[in-house]
Amino acid sequence: MKFRAVRPAAIGAVDAIIVPLASDGTTPAGLPRGTKTIVDRIAKSERGAGRTYGVTPSYAGDTRVTVVGIGKAGELDAERARNFAAAGVKSLWRSNAKKIAIVVPAGGAVDEDRATQSAVEGAIYASWRPEVHRTREEERRTAPLDSVLLVTAKPQTKAIARGEAVGEAVNLQRRMANEPANKMTPTVVASEARAAAAGTGVQVEVLDREQCRKLGMGSYLSVAQGSHQEPRFVVMRYRGRKNAKGFDLGLVGKGITFDSGGISIKPADNMHHMKADMTGAASVIAAIVAIAKLGLPVNVISVAPCTENLPGGGATKPGDVFTSMSGKTVEVINTDAEGRLVLIDGITYAQREGAKRVVDVATLTGAISVAIGPFFIGLFGQPRSFVDTVERVATAAGDRVWPMPLTAEYKDEIKGEVADIRNSAGREGGAIKAAAFLWAAVEDGTDWAHLDIAGVDWSDRDRPYAPRGPQGPSVRTLVALAESLAD
Repeated sequence: MKFRAVRPAAIGAVDAIIVPLASDGTTPAGLPRGTKTIVDRIAKSERGAGRTYGVTPSYAGDTRVTVVGIGKAGELDAERARNFAAAGVKSLWRSNAKKIAIVVPAGGAVDEDRATQSAVEGAIYASWRPEVHRTREEERRTAPLDSVLLVTAKPQTKAIARGEAVGEAVNLQRRMANEPANKMTPTVVASEARAAAAGTGVQVEVLDREQCRKLGMGSYLSVAQGSHQEPRFVVMRYRGRKNAKGFDLGLVGKGITFDSGGISIKPADNMHHMKADMTGAASVIAAIVAIAKLGLPVNVISVAPCTENLPGGGATKPGDVFTSMSGKTVEVINTDAEGRLVLIDGITYAQREGAKRVVDVATLTGAISVAIGPFFIGLFGQPRSFVDTVERVATAAGDRVWPMPLTAEYKDEIKGEVADIRNSAGREGGAIKAAAFLWAAVEDGTDWAHLDIAGVDWSDRDRPYAPRGPQGPSVRTLVALAESLAD
C-alpha cells in the first residue's frame, strides 16, 4: 500500500473517497463537486450521519463515497483521526477498491501534520485481519488497496513516513501475537526479528540456552525447563548516535510464546489466547524496527526473552529456587507467575549493556484487568519524573495509560521465605506486587517504567481501529518515547 499527499483539486480518478463529517454538519472545503453534493445531501438528510465513526456509503458515478462521522468538530484529536480513517477503510473490505482517497480531517486539538500521520496509521491498521489461516480468500477479508491519496492542504512527506513506520510496526506486533504457538515458537520469534530488521541497520543477536546459562540467567531459564522448544533470548541493537556509548533507551518485552501456567496450570477456558503471551516481545521487536526506519538519532536496545511455559518432567516446581542474572535468588511460589521471571533477567541484561532508561512491556497480570478494566495500560515505575514522561508521551501517541502506585512497602511483600524475592505474594494488589518484583532488578540510577498490557492486548469484539484479536498496544508509546529522547 503506497501513500501520497495531494491537494483537493488533484484527487483525480479513484475507486473510493473517504470523507469526514462532523456532527454539526461541517464538511471539508475544496471537495470535488460531485463528492461535495453527496456529502452535503447526507449531512442534511441522514439523521446522525456525523456520529463518531458512523459510516454512510453512497456513489458519485463510479466512485464510492464513504462518509465517516467524526463527532464534534472541536473535539477532533489524533485518536479520532486515526479511527476515522480505519473505519472508512474497514467499510471497503468487501469491495474491489484498489485506489482510494482519504480526506484528512483537521481542527480541534490536532494539526494537519498529526492528523495525516494518524490517518495513515488508521488505514494500515484497517488493512489487517486475523483470519490468516482460513483457506478461502473471501473469508480472510483482507483489503486489496494498492494506493492511498491523503487529501491535505500541504505536502506531508514526513507525516506519511512516520505514519507508515508506526502503522506497520503495530501490524507486525498484531500479526506475531495472532499466530498460534506451533507457528510462533521462540525460534520463529528470533527469525521474525531478523526478517523485520533486515535493511534497517538494526543488529540482531540471538542467545541460546547455553549462552544464557553462562550469563547467569537462572530466572529466565527456569521457565524454559518444561518445554521441548528451545528458549531464545533475542537482542536487537540500533545506534542512531554511532559514536555514543551505551543506550539511551532499553526496551524489554515478555516473550512467552505459550503459557500453560506450568505446574500451576491454568484453567482450560480461553487458554488458547495464551499464544499471545509474547505480545510484549513482539512490541519491542516492532518498535525498534520503526525507530530505525525513522532514523532517529538515539541509541536503543530491545531485549526479548522468549520461551514456552509448559508442565513436564523437567518443569520448575513450586518452591524451587533459582539465581537471577542480577545475583538475587528467586523463590518460585507459582509457576504461572512466569513473565516476571523472564523479565528480570531481561532488565538486568539491558542495564549491563548500558541502558540508562528501561521500559518493559508485558501481558503480566490478570490483576491489572481487575483493577482498571480493558481500556487502559497499567503504568508503573521509578522515578516519578520518568513515569510522568512516559504517561505524557503515551497519551499523545494514542495509548491510554493509567499510573499505578508503587512504593517501598511493596518490596517487603515480595521478600521470599528462603530466598531474596518470591514471584507470587497473594492476590491483593497483584499487579503492583508483580511490578515490585521487577523493581528488584532495577539498579540505582536507572529510570524504569513497566507497562502491564494484559488488559488491552486482546479484544473479543471489533473496535473502530481493529477487529477482534490482537490490538497492538504500547508500540506507539515506545516509538514516541524514543522520538522524545532524540528531540
